[in-house]
Amino acid sequence: QPSARAEKARDRRSLRIGAMGGAAEALLPNGSHTPSIASLAWNFFILGTTAFGGPPVHLGYFQKRFVIDDKDDNLKWLTNSRYMELVAMANCLPGPSSTQVAFAIGITQKGVLGGLVSGFMFLLPGALIMTCLGFAAHNLKDQVQEPKSAANAIAICASAVGVALVFIAVSGLVKKNVEGAKLSVICFVTASMCIVFSPPPPWMNPALILGGGLITALFPVAGKGGAQETGTADNHGLPAWAGAIIFALYLVGAAWTIYDAAVDKGWLIPFLTAGMFVWGGGPVVLPMLMTVLTPTYISQTIFLTGIALAEMMPGPVFNMSCFLGVQLALASGFPWLAGTSLCWLALVGPGVVLTFGAMPLWGKLRSFPAYSRALPGLNAAAVGLLVSTIFTVYSALEDRSPWPAGSRAVALCAYAAIEATGPKFVPQVVVVAGLVGYFWSLSQAAAS
Repeated sequence: QPSARAEKARDRRSLRIGAMGGAAEALLPNGSHTPSIASLAWNFFILGTTAFGGPPVHLGYFQKRFVIDDKDDNLKWLTNSRYMELVAMANCLPGPSSTQVAFAIGITQKGVLGGLVSGFMFLLPGALIMTCLGFAAHNLKDQVQEPKSAANAIAICASAVGVALVFIAVSGLVKKNVEGAKLSVICFVTASMCIVFSPPPPWMNPALILGGGLITALFPVAGKGGAQETGTADNHGLPAWAGAIIFALYLVGAAWTIYDAAVDKGWLIPFLTAGMFVWGGGPVVLPMLMTVLTPTYISQTIFLTGIALAEMMPGPVFNMSCFLGVQLALASGFPWLAGTSLCWLALVGPGVVLTFGAMPLWGKLRSFPAYSRALPGLNAAAVGLLVSTIFTVYSALEDRSPWPAGSRAVALCAYAAIEATGPKFVPQVVVVAGLVGYFWSLSQAAAS
């Protein structure tokens, strides 16, 4: 009788998730489900429309929604160690790390098609919003460039919520993945190196992750690094030979990009250069683009406002390429849709393609005992990279804010509100923060 009741409970759960995702899903031995394509699309669309706060926050949302945890009644698609492998892999590649993890999660569940569905459903909502904001900024550029305008104040206060979200997400990842003195040293030395050498050179992030793995491979962490956990779906997408071909094509494309960047001084090639060669995500990519594009093609104030808007929007900060692409195309008389799409694909595309190439090659590593011992160090170093982003986003807020004391207060209140109410109320917190900025701008206008 008890087993019959348990079976009925599992059936009810399967039907409940199937109702969200469309087609029925296979029940795995540990109680998790291999999702349907429709379920992948639905879950990542929800994240693409509600995941505010940048890569550290996105990774925290992914973990809470998809990673097996006895305390949470979530989807249980991945074990924690497998999830952190994907995070470490993404940080070894150029491109948007949280977006690459979104593609990688889909690949583990449904192969290449699953990766395409999960990744693009996570990307597209924010890309469409940033495209619309790009049109608005083009039409309101004179007002946006005024530091104490309502538009700028709203954007800055919304960015303060992003700082709170980053702290919440990163602190959660540290608690879950950094246990013991050895892993703590790896994590926080990695974070310190990123802060001291900011922005880091292209080779630094992969070197720090590999260094963390080497430490625990040589000096294993007690109770960690054993056999790989099983029981969840695991698909590498492409065969290993296809992954090797993708990396070979990447090297050819990199050589062409270096040549073209030397002779082409237009506004599109900087996006491809950043997408091909820059590690470290938005905090590194956006300053690089700003150096090249401002003030020749776009004003510095508009660019900084775009950063603030990208941080307050759901999805990856790399979607700012849509915001910039619209304005660059309109200003140069280029078709806006083509210009926006090219900028977006040039910045996001290389890292996404490399993710599909890296998955089967990274998967080959899992059969080696040395890799199992290295995994805790790889994970701790990957979390360390995220720890450093707390200071990066806070410094950016301080530099851009016309009201530093107020933006700090908004960040603190946002932290308290989200901790008390949970992530599902983040949009409401962003709206309240925007209203605070709006009323502050009114007070400044009245005072002047």
